[in-house]
Amino acid sequence: MTLLGQLLRSEQVTVTVTGLDGSSRGEVTLPRIFSAKLRADLVRRAYIHLLSHRFQPKGAWKGSGHKYSVESLGPGYGMARIARLKVEGTGKARGGGFVPTAVGGRPTHPPTPEKKIHKSINEKEKRAALASAIAFTSSIQHVRGRGHRIPDGIHLPIIIEDSLASVKKTAELLQILNALGLGRELERCREVKIRAGKGKRRGRRYKGRKGPLIVVHSDEGVSRAAENIPGVDVVLAKDLSVLDLAPGGHPGRLTIYTLGALHLLERRLLGDGSAGGD
Repeated sequence: MTLLGQLLRSEQVTVTVTGLDGSSRGEVTLPRIFSAKLRADLVRRAYIHLLSHRFQPKGAWKGSGHKYSVESLGPGYGMARIARLKVEGTGKARGGGFVPTAVGGRPTHPPTPEKKIHKSINEKEKRAALASAIAFTSSIQHVRGRGHRIPDGIHLPIIIEDSLASVKKTAELLQILNALGLGRELERCREVKIRAGKGKRRGRRYKGRKGPLIVVHSDEGVSRAAENIPGVDVVLAKDLSVLDLAPGGHPGRLTIYTLGALHLLERRLLGDGSAGGD
């Protein structure tokens, strides 16, 4: 049995499908992935793996410190025998160069672009981590533990009808989120914090907060509508990742799924039979 198969349970959970106006539009049985075991350690490991793939390799310029021709004068001149610049008529004449101890010399231990900075993880382990991260979104305790402000009596995860994907206006999307009872959550996301330290003068003065994540089956304009709402992100079900569900490696993000997104996630994680037996 695969790791994902070990995490899945046979529980059948039924939740209410909500309309754009906040009213009930029926019920739906959640896929088994929403009942998977909550493995924060597995989610954290997959998060670090995926985040490392966003790092850009960096290294020193190969010609760094090699601008001038240098030569050591050797012993007998009453001066250090380091490599010195072969120039005349300038203040740099007979000055040290090329070596790391000299001004303008090459770096001592420069970063190399060949360094392996991308971590690896098993494909089945990554799939199991995604299923566990999805299951965290149905736990009120863990969602509130991340700091999300959700009203009492709400049932997680929030399932909404597919017409949400075609919302194109920011004002209309704000009205829908308020109808779902997420007004206090949106107020929390509007609060910004001034970063401590030098980052204030390096283009990252303010720190925002992660708010609701909207998972849709298709994007027909809702991502443009959510651009100007602080903290709200939109992602396609086929592209859903642990990076979206567990910002900072902490699972339990408040997530809204469209009805079509549920079926896509079920086919993506369970449709090929990889969660079955040996």
